[in-house]
Amino acid sequence: MDWTHYRDLLLVAEVVSPSSARTDHFLKRRLYQDVGIPLYWGVDGDKHEVEIWTPEARFPELERQRLVWHPTGGTEQFTLELAELFKPI
Repeated sequence: MDWTHYRDLLLVAEVVSPSSARTDHFLKRRLYQDVGIPLYWGVDGDKHEVEIWTPEARFPELERQRLVWHPTGGTEQFTLELAELFKPI
């Protein structure tokens, strides 16, 4: 897995940690928007929610139930129930 080979990201999903929250929520998210990543999910395990950003968004959509991703050209969508993701281990 050499990241220099990846050029066209369709989705970035990132778990936001308390130690990097400022960088994740602002700097990295803004970079993803500026370079045109179609979809960014900022997963907050403490709040049990996900911020959903697109390149043109000024504010995030907050999701607490489920994530759905259907990339352009894809034949099926991906659905993730957040209750399952945040279920206690």
